Amino acid sequence: MKKLILLIGMLSTICLKAQVGINTNAPQKTLHVNGSLEITNELNVGGTATTAGDAGSSGQVLTSNGSNAAPSWQYLSTVSGTIADIRYVQGNATRTVNKAATVDVPGVTVTMTVPAGKTQTFLFTITGYASNQTVAAGAATQGVFTLLQNGTKISSAYASSIDGGDLVNVPVPVTFLKSVTLSAGTYTFKVQYTAWEGNQIVNSIPTAYGGYNGDTEAMLTKMQVLVYNN
Repeated sequence: MKKLILLIGMLSTICLKAQVGINTNAPQKTLHVNGSLEITNELNVGGTATTAGDAGSSGQVLTSNGSNAAPSWQYLSTVSGTIADIRYVQGNATRTVNKAATVDVPGVTVTMTVPAGKTQTFLFTITGYASNQTVAAGAATQGVFTLLQNGTKISSAYASSIDGGDLVNVPVPVTFLKSVTLSAGTYTFKVQYTAWEGNQIVNSIPTAYGGYNGDTEAMLTKMQVLVYNN
């Protein structure tokens, strides 16, 4: 009887105090372990009094959701402050652009999805060349590369080629940057070129240039996208 009363008293004390300490007489939380912890099976988080918590999936990491909120399992590619994705595309075909015309630059299109419940920042780096269709003395061109998001212009950069005297039809490369922050959804980004003056070529293969050595990549339009989790 005495043992039963003692056991009831101990359980009552634990329930009233609502804090248990291991290797500490002053627990700071419901369970306070002063020492190492070894888990030989799954770790479940976010459960309730009637349902087990989430054990996560292979490859996920445990992340804090702040004070008074259960942590959660997430893939590292979705954790705030990390790089979610990196994409790189480049031109894959030559395209002629007549004066006043606009064309999609072949190969320089990418479609990306922001996951539900997330916002992400997209950082673009784009490099483009536009050469004159005819290599001749006195040749010069003007135009503009444009970055579109779901068909709407979000950035652009001027491009040209000049007559360099002995070096005719010298295309001036242009590199431009853009940053956009987007909520959940699917987005298609593409690069277009508009010829302002002269008939021009994008993704040119410079076979007509003196000393051409088979470098088919030198004048391709290129786009790199870094995606950050917010």
